[in-house]
Amino acid sequence: MISFLRRHQKSIFAATLSTFFGGMFVGFGGYWFTDRDTQGAAARVGKVKISYARLMTNVNLYAERMREQGADLDDAKLAQLKREMLNNMMVDEMLALKADELGLVVTDEELARDIRATPAFVRGGQFDAEAYFSAVRSRFRQSPQEYERDRRKSIKTARLKSLFFRLIKVSPAELREVYAEVNKGSLKNFEKERDAFAARLQQQRALELVNHCLRQMQTQVEVQNLLDRVEGT
Repeated sequence: MISFLRRHQKSIFAATLSTFFGGMFVGFGGYWFTDRDTQGAAARVGKVKISYARLMTNVNLYAERMREQGADLDDAKLAQLKREMLNNMMVDEMLALKADELGLVVTDEELARDIRATPAFVRGGQFDAEAYFSAVRSRFRQSPQEYERDRRKSIKTARLKSLFFRLIKVSPAELREVYAEVNKGSLKNFEKERDAFAARLQQQRALELVNHCLRQMQTQVEVQNLLDRVEGT
């Protein structure tokens, strides 16, 4: 693991951050369906269907944010974004199943606090019910019931990710050893970079734990990516 970390530290850390902070873009759009109800499904995880419409809503919302930050998105980048978004949504559905298995729950009070703290639903410094209903229908293209169900799932999944992160412990001796391996034996900047490096290493270990969980889930839950089928490619 140490040699792999040394060779791929930049890409691994980027992937770790994408996994843990990508939660704000996943967790929307799953609902129960039968085997006859596959039209328009971009993917399915067990009995949960991820609709193509919900995928495209998430892609468009994220693309809008990137453009506001000055990003230039051509067709190729949008196609890549769509596939990465779908992968994240599939992972989130699998983690939601694991959260249910572990008995994690989100109370009505917790859900209400989350909604009231969402900037898109605030006017004049306070939560505004009219802004909430308007944004949910026009921006997220959901009913309030669908939005609240999906937010509950997202909060629960984020809680599971946080649990994985807290389970990871890196001893001072191990941290020093891994830092030396990554930096070809040099400890010159260890004290200066220790805290940041420790955080990245903890994130990487947590990602490994998440991946282990997902591999286990794949033996229990049928997962299908139907994007090419629904797009006719």
